[in-house]
Amino acid sequence: MTNWTVWKQEANYQKLFWAGVINGIGNRFTQVALLALLYHVTGSGVAIGLLFAIRMAPFFFIAPIGGMLADRFSKKAILVAVDLLRVPAVLGLLFVREAGDLWIVYASAFLIAAGEAIYSPARMSAIPALVKSDRLIYVNAIEQVMIGAVLIIGSSTGGILAYFLGNNAAFMINGLTFLLSAYLISRMVFPAVSEENRKKTKTSAAVSPARLILGSSALIAFFIMMLTMPLANGIDNILVSIYGLEVFDMGELGVGFMYGALGVGLILSSFFSHMIKKGLLILAIIFIALEGTSHIILSLAPSFYTALFTVVLITFAGGLGNICLDTVMMKFIPRSKQGTFFGLMQMVSNLSLAISMGAAGFLLEIFDPRTLSLIIGLSYLIFTIMYALLFSRVDLVKEKRELIRGI
Repeated sequence: MTNWTVWKQEANYQKLFWAGVINGIGNRFTQVALLALLYHVTGSGVAIGLLFAIRMAPFFFIAPIGGMLADRFSKKAILVAVDLLRVPAVLGLLFVREAGDLWIVYASAFLIAAGEAIYSPARMSAIPALVKSDRLIYVNAIEQVMIGAVLIIGSSTGGILAYFLGNNAAFMINGLTFLLSAYLISRMVFPAVSEENRKKTKTSAAVSPARLILGSSALIAFFIMMLTMPLANGIDNILVSIYGLEVFDMGELGVGFMYGALGVGLILSSFFSHMIKKGLLILAIIFIALEGTSHIILSLAPSFYTALFTVVLITFAGGLGNICLDTVMMKFIPRSKQGTFFGLMQMVSNLSLAISMGAAGFLLEIFDPRTLSLIIGLSYLIFTIMYALLFSRVDLVKEKRELIRGI
């Protein structure tokens, strides 16, 4: 079986995939145009920093609620409703003209991010509901293609679009992408849920998120991974720009190539998923170690092109690790609580990411970029040892039975 054969067999997932691509590219358009608009209106770095803080905030308290909603109500209805509600939020940005209109920028940014905080756990928990269990590894590989394509196409064309047609064109196109995404998702058909499973879902809703996590050593380990990995990933995102701008003095073109390399690595990782058959958790930890090793190599890169190749290697290993880890979690976590868990995961990972990206600026005042790359690489290797110890005494089969019994 290959990604292509699974793709052809999963017609419902195809709609979810294209909705994700269209939705993601539209969001990238708005992200680029919004930063340009804010800088044009205010010329303030503080205003841009506040925008990032407002975009992160909803994930801290709305994502867990969104996950619980996905467990109790129709995932399809939630996804369609969120897409439609984000249309007026993004079109509100068309009315920004001067500094006095900043409240529109921040209100729209908050509403769009709040929608994403609800949308993400609902979408992730929809995948196991749509796809057969033995095909999850392939579908998660295709998800890396989607993320890579959005990163490459959205970031590059977003800047071009805003430059030639203006920021308002980017906002209007994003509004259309939300409508098209809602249409595609409305055409998905979820497998029918039996009355017995519906009752089980209602019963399991009484289990609190804290009890869900603390009731399983495996979930605690997954949760720790989601808390710690973004601490390194957030600094990665900043370092990629710094390597293009400062280390190799390639300017904005260097930044574009660097982010393009990130997307290429993710897409390439999907083509090797068919080689992964067993031991997904062990492989996920190994790929994290390879990601760390690649960061150490990046700290020694003698040229810009060597650095580009290394960045591809970093996201190639990271993509394979994501494929393995997402598949393990989707198979391990009971369907009735996947939304809740993925919502909590979004909350914790975004909190760590915000802390990491905020700390990156201060760390770059202390360390030069190459030294910081070395530190990040060593951090990945330390995390690898910690994850290996956490999972060394976990029996996933036994844990899953006990978790289902507890729910």
